[in-house]
Amino acid sequence: MKTKQLIVGAVGALALLASTMSDAAVVIEKKHKVIIAPNRAVAARYIDRGRVLEVVRARGIRVVGAPYMYRGMYVVRCRDQFGRIAFCRISPRTGAFLGVSIRL
Repeated sequence: MKTKQLIVGAVGALALLASTMSDAAVVIEKKHKVIIAPNRAVAARYIDRGRVLEVVRARGIRVVGAPYMYRGMYVVRCRDQFGRIAFCRISPRTGAFLGVSIRL
């Protein structure tokens, strides 16, 4: 019984150490079985908001507002080359420029 608790404790400690990874697991020990479940409490790794501004400015687009999350991507209010208000979309995981949508 002691070795089983030791093994489960070691697996739990390893899961706690691996909790920074996106595919980490949580070990739940009940009296009659051990459950290993994916950890959904770990936040996804997103790029910094300052990096979002660098990506948009590198394309020659003037930034008007601060970046914010909308429907799973960063959105930045900006002005396009003709001076119209536009919204730039940036991928939060890779930092890829997804496009510009123009408000008419």
